[in-house]
Amino acid sequence: MEVIIKTIVYIDGQNFLYKIAERVVASGLATNKQEVSFVDIPYLLSRIFSDERLEIRYYGVAKIRQQKDYGEEIQKKSIQFADNLRRMRSCLAKTGIEFRATGVLKVRDRDECKKCGATDYKFQEKGVDVGLAVDMVSDSLRNQVDHIVLISSDTDLVPAVKVAKEAGKLITYVGFDNQITRLLSSLADSTHVIRSNEVVEAYRRMFDRIM
Repeated sequence: MEVIIKTIVYIDGQNFLYKIAERVVASGLATNKQEVSFVDIPYLLSRIFSDERLEIRYYGVAKIRQQKDYGEEIQKKSIQFADNLRRMRSCLAKTGIEFRATGVLKVRDRDECKKCGATDYKFQEKGVDVGLAVDMVSDSLRNQVDHIVLISSDTDLVPAVKVAKEAGKLITYVGFDNQITRLLSSLADSTHVIRSNEVVEAYRRMFDRIM
């Protein structure tokens, strides 16, 4: 009787998309990172896990509201973030990937200008890594996963990885070329690298698919 190994891929959405966007912009296919909101994730993973059936989860923020209390620039950025989130969720649905809204997008202060006294603001995702970690631990302790594939460079996930290992789960860490997190790699049973040329091809494939 064939033993079926359940493999779940846990993707830290913001972390993942930022690194994807870096490589797409460097290739000249986009002019700035905000333009990049999709990539063919199953294609990237199929090059690493050709013989496994994957359940892919993408962790990100819930619905983004317009931020009108921080000035026109932040309001425009909030609209852009919301549009990118909509497009990204649409692309995930088309490729059979589950989106899990586990965080919120908050506006936080940056440094105050010493000359004019103006305060700079920026967006920050909160709670996404916590939601991912909770799921990883819960799945491991309930024996709902055999093989964990983690795509994130966030070392805040180290405790969750340790719990999963103690529960006897196989851990694979997937990073990007030249940006491997050594601590996560050292804890994992194996490490795989997504290369820049593969990112560019995955972006082209998804772009052709939705256009």
